[in-house]
Amino acid sequence: MIVTADEVNRSFRGTLDMLHSRSEGLKSFDMSERGFWRSFAAIWLTLPAYIVSLAFERLRLGLLQPDQPLLDNVWIDIVVALGHVASFVALPLAMIWVARRFNLTKAYVPFVIVTNWITAMGLLVLSVPAMLLLIGWATPSLAAIFSLAFAIIIVRMQWFATKATLGLSSIPALGVVLLGIVLNSCVGSITRTILG
Repeated sequence: MIVTADEVNRSFRGTLDMLHSRSEGLKSFDMSERGFWRSFAAIWLTLPAYIVSLAFERLRLGLLQPDQPLLDNVWIDIVVALGHVASFVALPLAMIWVARRFNLTKAYVPFVIVTNWITAMGLLVLSVPAMLLLIGWATPSLAAIFSLAFAIIIVRMQWFATKATLGLSSIPALGVVLLGIVLNSCVGSITRTILG
């Protein structure tokens, strides 16, 4: 499914409303079944973040050389791509069980739609410090500070969106956000373990 420019614009505007704790931003998202499936297509917008992740993994493995193409090792490309996709879908998949267990099934679709758009924006934003490090415009310490600051902002945005879409109070919403963090940490660890 191809996401239209209008839908991207509306969804990112709604995501920014979530950042500013404005629940009326939920109206910007297409909350239909079609909008649910199209929200997964937002992963295509994160292709620049995938490229940065790929370059960062190659750097970590000591394979990033100026005279070598970035996409010359299919194994690394596939593992990083699978990790990228897994980080995008891990929380929506885990929330199927959570939504059934805690009687939140009616709120599941809006939660996933908003979460997918927040994840797309989050992956793009979090790739910036890594990119700055890769091109030499930031030291490892500065990139780490930027990454931490951006991560805090994204976690807060996801927390508010979780409260707004699932109708949860602060502590249970924080639990859902922490579940997402744990899942993404596991995906990252598995990806690094496979690559060595």
